[in-house]
Amino acid sequence: MFEKSALSKHTALTLTLALAMGSLSACSSTQSTNDDAQSESQPVARSEWKIDHAGWSELGYQWEWTGYPPMQPGAYIEHATAYEDLLTFVGSGSTLSVLDSGTGKVRWSRQLDRATTRFVEPVRRDNTLFAASDTELWELNLSNGNTIDRDSLGTLVNTSPLIVDNLAIFGTLAGELFAFQMDNDFKLWSYKLDGPIHQPAIQVSDGFIAALSQNGELRTLETINAHSGMHTRIAGGTDATLLTDGVGVYVASLDQSIYAFDINDGYRFWRVRSSAPVTVQHTLHEGVVYASTQDLGLAAIDSATGSVVWNNREISGWVLTDIDSRELIVFTGLEMLAVDKERGDIIARMPLRNIAGVRTDSINDGNIYVITLDGGVAKFGLR
Repeated sequence: MFEKSALSKHTALTLTLALAMGSLSACSSTQSTNDDAQSESQPVARSEWKIDHAGWSELGYQWEWTGYPPMQPGAYIEHATAYEDLLTFVGSGSTLSVLDSGTGKVRWSRQLDRATTRFVEPVRRDNTLFAASDTELWELNLSNGNTIDRDSLGTLVNTSPLIVDNLAIFGTLAGELFAFQMDNDFKLWSYKLDGPIHQPAIQVSDGFIAALSQNGELRTLETINAHSGMHTRIAGGTDATLLTDGVGVYVASLDQSIYAFDINDGYRFWRVRSSAPVTVQHTLHEGVVYASTQDLGLAAIDSATGSVVWNNREISGWVLTDIDSRELIVFTGLEMLAVDKERGDIIARMPLRNIAGVRTDSINDGNIYVITLDGGVAKFGLR
C-alpha cells in the first residue's frame, strides 16, 4: 500500500492513497491482471481490475496506455509520482523506475540499495531526482538514472526532502528538522520541534519554510539559518501535506479542524471545525481550499475568509484536478466523480475499486494515472 503522500508544491501532484478499497470491479475491460501482491506487510489477493471505458468517457477521459514499472519479485509499489513528462515509482525492494508519460515505456530502472532498505518518496528538481533512504540521500540523473551524488545523512529521516537551493530539508521521528548542505555534504542547521515530524516541510516564501509536529507545533524557519519566524500551536498533527499560497499556511489537522494561519506572524485567519479528525488531503486552488470533513463532506472553503462556499455531504474525497475551470475530478477511494465547481453537485460518477491508488500530473486539466494492485499503471487523458 502506498504510504500517505499528497500535493507537492509544483506540477507533481502526489495524492494520498485509499480511503478504502472495494471488492467490486468496473465493467468493460482493456487490461486485467491476476497475480499476487502485498499491501504494507500483509499479503493482498489481487482482484481483477477492468477499465470502464464508458464510465471514463462520462468523466471526460479516455484510456491511453497501461505500463509496468519493473520491480523485484514479490515487491509492491510504495511511492508513485506523476509529472507532465514522466512518472517515478519506488518499489518495496528498493527499485526506482521512471516511465515516459507519453507512451508508458520504461525510461530506466535500477535497484538503489538492499531490498530491505526503506525509501521515502523522491522529489524532483529540473533533471535531478532526489531519493532518500532512512540514512542516505541519492541525487540521480533523470535522463538515464546515473548517480550524480550519494551522501550519508547521519540520522534517520522520516519525510521526503524539501529541496531549496543547495539544501535538502528533512524531518525525523525525534522531532528534528534539519538542513543538509548538498554541495559540501554536511548538516547546516538543526531545529528541534516538540514531537515527531510526519509530513515534509514546505517553502512558504523565498526565505522561509514551515513545518508541523504531530504534537501541533507549527513554525516557520529562515531557510538559510533556521532563525525562527512565526510560531503557533494547534491541538494535534496532520496526515496531510501542508499547503500555502504565500499568504497563509493551510492545515488539515487530526485535532478535528482545518486551519489557515498567517505565514508572517501566525495569526489564525480562520478555523473550520469537524466532529472527527480531518484525514483526507485538502487541495488549494484559485483561492479555494477543497477539503473533506465528517460533517460537511466535501467543502469549498474561501481561503481568505474561511467561509464555506458550498459543501456536499454525499462526497468524502479529495480533488485531483480542475477541468476547463468548470468541473472538479474527485476520488473518494471507491468512486471517481465529476463535480460542478460552482455548486458542488455531482455531474458524473464511476466506481473505481480493486486498485492501489491514483495520481495526477496537474491541478489544471490533469491526466489521471490509476495504479493497479499488480504494480501496473494506466493513463487516462482528457478526451
